[in-house]
Amino acid sequence: MLMLTLLLLGIWGFTQELPYMLLCLSYAIGAAISMLVREAIAPSPQAQVSRLTALLLLLISLYGFFDFL
Repeated sequence: MLMLTLLLLGIWGFTQELPYMLLCLSYAIGAAISMLVREAIAPSPQAQVSRLTALLLLLISLYGFFDFL
């Protein structure tokens, strides 16, 4: 999911079309929520790092998503 997000971000970088950026941000939000759910169900040894990364990705994506709206 994150690879698709990066691909869409790259396409948006070339085209500067809004639908690519909004789709990229929505995939990033979904990936961050998926990471948080995965850590809640089956914690990994580096759970704090994973949670912090997911929360940071979620906050940045939500900010970018609502900034466009």
